[in-house]
Amino acid sequence: MPPPRPQIIIEDSDDWESESQGHESETEEGIKIPRLLPVPSDLAKPGDNLCSVCSQLELTPRRFVVLPSDNERVNKPDDPSIQLGLVEDIRKKAHCPFCRLILVALGGDIPSVEDGEPVIVTMSWNTDGPKPDENAPWSHIPQVRILRPYARKQNGGYVNRKGNNMFPEITMLANDAPTPSKAFLLRFIPDQIDFDIVRNWLHMCSVWHGAACDRSEMLQNQLQDPASSIPHFRLIDVVDNCIVQAPRGAKYATLSYVWGRIDPSTILRCLKENHVALAEPGSLLLPENHGRIPLTIRDAIQVTRELRLRYLWVDSLCIIQDDSGPGGSKMSAIANMDLVYGGAYLTIMAATGTDANAGLPGLRPGTRGTTQPIEEVLPELRLGFRESHLNYLNDATYFTRAWTFQEQRFTKRTLLFIGGQVVYQCRRTNAWREDVFFEERTAKFGSVASHDRDINDIGQYEGLIQSYSGLSLTFDTDIYHGFAGLARYFSTALRAELCHGIPDAYFDWFLLWYPLEVQRRRGTAPSWSWSGWYGQSWPNMWNWYTRDRAKVRKALRYRTWIIWYQRKAHDSDEFHRVWTPKTRSTTMTPRNFYGSHVRSRFPFDCSQTSPTPRTLTRAPDYIEDSHNRKPGSGFLQFWTVSATFKIDKSKSREGKPGPKNHNTRMGIFGRDRRELGVVFVEPGWGEANRKKKHEFILLCEGRDVRAENGRFDDEPGWRYKVMLIEWHGEWAERVAVGSIGKEDLDQALGDGAVWKEIVLG
Repeated sequence: MPPPRPQIIIEDSDDWESESQGHESETEEGIKIPRLLPVPSDLAKPGDNLCSVCSQLELTPRRFVVLPSDNERVNKPDDPSIQLGLVEDIRKKAHCPFCRLILVALGGDIPSVEDGEPVIVTMSWNTDGPKPDENAPWSHIPQVRILRPYARKQNGGYVNRKGNNMFPEITMLANDAPTPSKAFLLRFIPDQIDFDIVRNWLHMCSVWHGAACDRSEMLQNQLQDPASSIPHFRLIDVVDNCIVQAPRGAKYATLSYVWGRIDPSTILRCLKENHVALAEPGSLLLPENHGRIPLTIRDAIQVTRELRLRYLWVDSLCIIQDDSGPGGSKMSAIANMDLVYGGAYLTIMAATGTDANAGLPGLRPGTRGTTQPIEEVLPELRLGFRESHLNYLNDATYFTRAWTFQEQRFTKRTLLFIGGQVVYQCRRTNAWREDVFFEERTAKFGSVASHDRDINDIGQYEGLIQSYSGLSLTFDTDIYHGFAGLARYFSTALRAELCHGIPDAYFDWFLLWYPLEVQRRRGTAPSWSWSGWYGQSWPNMWNWYTRDRAKVRKALRYRTWIIWYQRKAHDSDEFHRVWTPKTRSTTMTPRNFYGSHVRSRFPFDCSQTSPTPRTLTRAPDYIEDSHNRKPGSGFLQFWTVSATFKIDKSKSREGKPGPKNHNTRMGIFGRDRRELGVVFVEPGWGEANRKKKHEFILLCEGRDVRAENGRFDDEPGWRYKVMLIEWHGEWAERVAVGSIGKEDLDQALGDGAVWKEIVLG
């Protein structure tokens, strides 16, 4: 017999707000104002006293609150004019509680000397308060005062090392406030999470934000119920402790976490052989099962109970892991990650640790992992460092993983476990945290977050590719699976399908991505796509042309000439167009890839555009483009202009300052040895190929810099975008993308520029 089920009351409605244990008062809206916990009596250390510098700051409780009579200016510039002295001297004053707090707030190992200069600490008084304008999140109504310390070199310039905190803020503990209002002040947090506060946040969101947080910003169509849209959609029933077929309209949480390098055979997963047994009530509590559930998942089940929800979705237990063939439930679930996470009431984000056994900090005693930085600087005046969760992002494995990226994009509410705390985020607030008082109505707009996307902004789509391409995967074969939900977003919002990661309806200009860091070839995907490289890729048309996708579509009709075809398979001579305009002319007038009349551009016959039937031998097989309705081999076959140039160290001056490119800047040189353009290549490749002749193919017209007056189509500066390629027998690969002047084709070496058929892998 299964063990007895835990006695947990789960409400199907939102009646849990009626619970008031541990709360002082309740507003007319049903929002509870939590009772402040008593502050530990051992904050003051024996021998503590403010140093002579800190004594002159005249720190009092009154200085940390803003009253109407103060006439505090909004948005006054930060002026870090308070001098606290050398870091070396501050470190020596261990008896001064404020000096200790300053060093903790700055974070990391603040150096005493940087670039041969002594490092000093300066500080400024600032304000914080409600931010009612989501379009101007820097603006606020002053309600409390904060102190911001900065580490600077003595002769100027800020010290900015990895591990230092971003814009650290010090303010007063709410217990010491001389006014009734506590909003935006610090509160002491206990060893374990108080879920009365967390449930209160959910109610605050419901009351203050209404329906604004009920829709995922990334789901353009009306959200379908995952229970009716995804075959075999399963959920964990945290009351009956088993896996169930999801009821229609189920209100559920999802877990987003890092799997890490845990051996799958050692943990409990849903498989063909056990999914029926796991549907039995109590099955997850059986000794042979419960101990094999990773700690993060067990903790997430407990959090779901604490939130008074009944259902939780976790990939390893809700997808049959070995049902991965064509038409299998695993592929169906992967293809519908947008619905899974977008349809969830809330997502639990486990951003702490490197694998699924890390657990959720603060859920169990002694698991916070950090100590709240509070110091008693004077009797009845306790100050603390407001630790932003943003300080932990760079070191969190969670934010480096490709799978978790799209999960973050589709969720509408999150409980983020990071930095020893739980942080609530929704579409209308960036962060309600345990250590800051947000429960008063004055904090309704405490940290406004406007996540609504402009679907007509091409930069939104470029940004998604840019961010995802730099993230890591345990298995290369997941490169498209981890982007499957976002691929649907591209299809719906951009009206473009992804062909090996490149939006087909904007194909030419999305091919112009480039790396800033040195990349390494991923041989399991095509070189012309970002998916064929390890490292972040930067599509950049928003920067040199416009964000307006309608203008981009129009420009592509007149700035391109290649008819893009994709080969079906190596042993087949079949091919199909990468994309076809929905409205095509029935006239016999030649049209380009985007449906416009073909222009006469080049001084030779360019009428041949259809691929020559052929098969390929010894060509690699790429990862299947499984989320494309017409998947191909990943090998493009097309006609374009080919020209040979010499590459060597660039002699030209770099253009406008921008992000540093860590690849090697090479010049493209022609007949008269004039530098025609530049191309950034991998340093080792560049060193080995200096002063050699190489083949370039023309891709399209484009710009290197934005037109100054905004008249992009009329402004001079349009160039030919070129791809440096290397041949591997019957097919070629991309090395890099650059540009040359439109008048420079006559500079081609050898027999000059020619119209040529290319097979690009």
